[in-house]
Amino acid sequence: MLRELRRAPGCKRKPRPRVVGIDDWAIARGHQYGTIIVDLERREPIEVFAGRDAIAVTAWMRAHRSIEIVARDRAGAYSEAVDIALPAAKQVSDRWHLLSNLRDNVERLLYRLGPQLRQAAQKVEVGRVTLGRRGGGLSRFNSLRSWQRLSDQRRATRLALYERVMALRAQGCTIRGIAREFSMSSATVLKFVHAGAFPERAPKARGPTPLDRYRDYIEERVAQGCRFPELIWLELKQRGYKGSRASVQSCVTRLLFPQGKAPLVQVPARTMPIPSARRVFGWLVGWKNLAVEEPKSADHERFVQALCKIEPVVGEVRSLAREFLGLIHRIFRNLCDDGEFAWRLGRLSCCDAAEMRRFAQSLRADLPAVRAAFKLPWSNGQTEGHVNRLKLLKRQMYGRANIELLRLRVLKPN
Repeated sequence: MLRELRRAPGCKRKPRPRVVGIDDWAIARGHQYGTIIVDLERREPIEVFAGRDAIAVTAWMRAHRSIEIVARDRAGAYSEAVDIALPAAKQVSDRWHLLSNLRDNVERLLYRLGPQLRQAAQKVEVGRVTLGRRGGGLSRFNSLRSWQRLSDQRRATRLALYERVMALRAQGCTIRGIAREFSMSSATVLKFVHAGAFPERAPKARGPTPLDRYRDYIEERVAQGCRFPELIWLELKQRGYKGSRASVQSCVTRLLFPQGKAPLVQVPARTMPIPSARRVFGWLVGWKNLAVEEPKSADHERFVQALCKIEPVVGEVRSLAREFLGLIHRIFRNLCDDGEFAWRLGRLSCCDAAEMRRFAQSLRADLPAVRAAFKLPWSNGQTEGHVNRLKLLKRQMYGRANIELLRLRVLKPN
């Protein structure tokens, strides 16, 4: 295969690259990485090699002095290599990675405010009953289905692990020491330590079901005193319902046995399940349609208002995050100038949340590239696309191809 590829006629001599994008890719994830370089003007890869350290990238950059603009992610090794080999080249930080860094810092803040998220969720009453497990437990263990019992068992295991982690942390153990003790990642240990309380998993969003349009009728019948799921199922069949009896029984059981209490005739008020930090970030900045079966937008806004009232710093972080998103949205209309950017950066630096101050500090450390991201149209989107293609070729060869064969397949025409 290698001999045939080497014998293949090469392409015509290509012009020297002027604008390139650079990114890393995993040869063996967590152990060995390589680098791919893409000509953004001609929209094709021009080099693939093993290693992502500054020495290897510097050697390649020195051999290509025609490069004027380099689009990259926030990695320090690539920045250092460009500074050494091509000090006159303009570096452009990728805008997607800027948004990703913003989201990561806001999520760290929300992880730390786990008890406040729980309080805010308890203050929001949702008008309709969900069929998910998170509405509360049933009073009889035998009423639970196998997947529900498995969910409870996994939660108990995770809670026991959380308590053991916090016990070692209280004894003065380090984060890395705890991670080695329990064979878990340091990031998970940090999440546990900073959460302030046991971090509940967010409910999995469920898609629409045939029972959705009949929920109001089920709630009405339960409120009237009907305690027989089979009778309600027969009534729904007369109304056009074609689903199973088990789904109706599950819904009625949850109405009759809310949160393990005694059977009720009236439909209880339902509070919002505790959302994940990522979902709350989407609500804070105004992203819509994150899942099919989420509460309505009014419920989102009530949750955000309750959270801002409980923890005022969340309101400040929300305002700063939306302003930063607004800056990026105005890039393509040339409405973002240096003065406004400096003022926004100053506001980030003065925020009461330590996570946002760290985000501002990371922007200042890479300020020329960040400013260029708000002025120039180049980004690392093309490079990420070619990384995806490289991974496809790698998997076609079952991950056994060496770097030479992989490079030839990426650079040679198909």
